[in-house]
Amino acid sequence: MRTSIRCGVAALALSVPLAFGVGAGTATAAPQESVLQVPVITGPEFVPAGVPGGLIQTIPIRAVVGEKPGEVRFSAADIRPYYYQFAYRHLTVNWRNLSTGEAGSAGLRHWNDEIDRTQPANQGGPQAYRLPTEVTARTGAGPVFVTVTHDRENPDASNALIPGLGVLLVP
Repeated sequence: MRTSIRCGVAALALSVPLAFGVGAGTATAAPQESVLQVPVITGPEFVPAGVPGGLIQTIPIRAVVGEKPGEVRFSAADIRPYYYQFAYRHLTVNWRNLSTGEAGSAGLRHWNDEIDRTQPANQGGPQAYRLPTEVTARTGAGPVFVTVTHDRENPDASNALIPGLGVLLVP
């Protein structure tokens, strides 16, 4: 009898504040930044079409979750300084939500564009400079599988030896 009275009093003590909204709030997690488990590994880079950084290069990919429900913000972890051959290169982020099956892709730059594109002489040529340095993907909540390739416009192909890979838990 005493055990059941104690359990009843404990249940009442816990349920009264919840009924009046005391102690109940909306839990919001702070945004979490991480780097994909596998960076993009590019190469080989040969002169004259190569870029500074060596024959084989890595590009770590940053992912931020928790800023908004069901969204992930992607960018290169290190934005590289402008080099004219970067104008032919960009990253493509592909994602698939493993819970819902939703999928998508987006392109982004991993380098700064230091050319004044308002001048007519600088408006032609490769189109990678039009891409942003970060993109937000509406993936939906759940586990999201991500691949990132390093693509070239000339020739139009990927030169990623190993694509960037990762699994994110999106709130």
